[in-house]
Amino acid sequence: MTERRVRDIYHKGVIFCKPDTPLQEVVRVMADTDIHAIIVAEEKGTHPLGVISHTDAIARYEEDLSQIRASEVMTPQVITISEDTSVKEAAKKMIESHIHRLLVLSQDGVPLGILSTTDIIRDMRGSKWVWYIG
Repeated sequence: MTERRVRDIYHKGVIFCKPDTPLQEVVRVMADTDIHAIIVAEEKGTHPLGVISHTDAIARYEEDLSQIRASEVMTPQVITISEDTSVKEAAKKMIESHIHRLLVLSQDGVPLGILSTTDIIRDMRGSKWVWYIG
């Protein structure tokens, strides 16, 4: 069996916003698209400046979101991975970094998509069943 690669399971495509985008707009897009992370960049497809996760957004709950800019809430350390990396290595990187998603970059450094812990769990499920009593 060949080792699975990030390219086999990650979500292709990235939603971007500019650093001056109001958090109100970021939250609207997250809610409307069920996206859990938005990349902050000067231009679409350019080097990421940061990432805004659900956790970053909810930290500003009950504040005037129209007055808060993406650059104020983003996490500036975007942890990235190549689509050629093994899923095993990606999982290890997530565990060691205490994060739930990695930005997948092309060899040229262009954002291609996001690999999440959910993507890895779905890949792990295979054909075995887990039973639960509810």
